Amino acid sequence: MTAANPWRGERLLKLPGGKPVKVEATLDQIARLMSETGTETLEALQDALFARKPETLKAALLILKGEDQVKAIWPRVNGMSGLTAVFAAVSGAVSGLTPEEEDEAKKAEADRERGREALALGLLASAIGRSSVSPSDSG
Repeated sequence: MTAANPWRGERLLKLPGGKPVKVEATLDQIARLMSETGTETLEALQDALFARKPETLKAALLILKGEDQVKAIWPRVNGMSGLTAVFAAVSGAVSGLTPEEEDEAKKAEADRERGREALALGLLASAIGRSSVSPSDSG
């Protein structure tokens, strides 16, 4: 499918019993996904996909791959591992990031989180240190 506004994200959906299926999204499809899920931002759409609700993921595949392909794909989605595979493919396609860029973004976010935790621990240690000092000489 050639689209006037292709998105960069593209993933392979690998499920048992069949060949991998390429999942990609255009901006128009992302807008339809956001409408379908009632979300207004890409972050909120990612949160909706992360819930791994079968009806949400199936609706996403219908928008991205079409009814004929979903009829062939969906029976192979089995249990949590199948839903997670669909989530990963759809989420990655919607992200617009290549897998390498996505890994780098996750590492950068983990580094930022470690920095925030270190800062919070430093502030807590400082606060505890101040609270153990007696407010007066006769205290």
